[in-house]
Amino acid sequence: MGLVQLAALVVVVISAAAILRQLYIYWQGEKTYEDLRQQYTAAAPQQESDGQQAEESFTLLDVDFDSLQAQNPDVVGWIDFDAIRLSYPVVWSGDNEKYLRTLWDGTPNTAGSIFLEGANTGWQDLHLILYGHNMHNRSMFGNLREYRDPDFYKENGGWFTLYTPQDGIWRYQIFGAKQVSSEDSLYTVGFAPGEAYTEFLRQMCQGLLYDTGVSVSPEDHVMTLSTCVGDDDQRLVVLARRARQVG
Repeated sequence: MGLVQLAALVVVVISAAAILRQLYIYWQGEKTYEDLRQQYTAAAPQQESDGQQAEESFTLLDVDFDSLQAQNPDVVGWIDFDAIRLSYPVVWSGDNEKYLRTLWDGTPNTAGSIFLEGANTGWQDLHLILYGHNMHNRSMFGNLREYRDPDFYKENGGWFTLYTPQDGIWRYQIFGAKQVSSEDSLYTVGFAPGEAYTEFLRQMCQGLLYDTGVSVSPEDHVMTLSTCVGDDDQRLVVLARRARQVG
């Protein structure tokens, strides 16, 4: 075998090893979270329906927060979507770095975790931000890309459920989606009721990809779900209002 062929073989082996490593990372991340769903969540006996936008019934979960927090006190919630395969614990560490490349249990993994903005102080904040990676295998916040399409929203609705250990269970309704800069003023929290929050909501509702028909008022609590889009400076954000408490 000549030097050229040997060099080519080395390149192929290295490339294959890199692909296998990436596949293992995806598998490890998804297996960790799938095991978590099976061990610490179960369907609750009752079902609820909002009766809005012809929404189909959804199944409430029982989430074993005591066991989850015994393993990691940073677990502060669980998010579960109706229309897309998205059901994960939510962690909070007080910063936006710890869980970027770390699974909920501390395992290093590029999938990271779904985590609450470090500057948020609790689930009763007027504006909450959740971050998650846009993974190629559509895990984590990868399926949020579906909400770029108005037809998907029309056909599937825009509801999800937030479970918390002490602040109840809440249904959220998506009112919009858009692409923004990572430096956008949308990434602001810490509001009190008043003119500043009202103006923030007005700006938040500008530039949406399509009209959902869902309105937002200054009395609403809102949540931003943020994920990357392949451009370091850009983010896809899905915006939702807290609709009602269901537990």
